[in-house]
Amino acid sequence: MPNTAKDPQIALGRAIRLRREERGISQEELGLELGYDQGWISHIENGRTNPAYGTVDRLARALGWPLSLLIALAESVETESRKPLDRPLRAPRQGS
Repeated sequence: MPNTAKDPQIALGRAIRLRREERGISQEELGLELGYDQGWISHIENGRTNPAYGTVDRLARALGWPLSLLIALAESVETESRKPLDRPLRAPRQGS
């Protein structure tokens, strides 16, 4: 599996998995820590669900990191096609 993702949801899931595995924590253990089941953690890690901001923050803290580090890791596994961030996603409308 390449270490890049076109979708930020997939990149976030990969970052969570990488950090969880780095810490030696199972999906089940992480889920128990947060009050969720293993299947829900799996869905997040595989990009099949998009967790709320507060949930991502709780995940990051359960993995021993602040949210900013988890997001930085997610950004590092994104493809170059999602960058650069120095231009708007849409061109400004004419006459606005």
